[in-house]
Amino acid sequence: MIEQISDYLSAGKDAVTILKGLRDLIPNGKQKDDIDAKIKDAEKALRTAEAAAAKDLGYHLCRCTFPPQIMLYQAARKAHACPACPNEILTQPSVNRRGGSWMAV
Repeated sequence: MIEQISDYLSAGKDAVTILKGLRDLIPNGKQKDDIDAKIKDAEKALRTAEAAAAKDLGYHLCRCTFPPQIMLYQAARKAHACPACPNEILTQPSVNRRGGSWMAV
């Protein structure tokens, strides 16, 4: 399932890249402006789909932009960090609740 989502998003990005290349062949004017607007809409839809897929997979999202940014885990800082802003979510160390020497008191 994850591979299918990844393939879908990758194909969409490839299609947008092809459209951007073809856009340069069209002379300036209303038609080119319309195509630019459609390409921007397609890019936004792809970013929204990517964020929705990431959320469904359990990734943290930052709301600094729309569509949301996917926060990536940085092991050195033990935090999920946003690539677009300084927001981060620090991970809490896990606590062993099964009993240890401190519980024997």
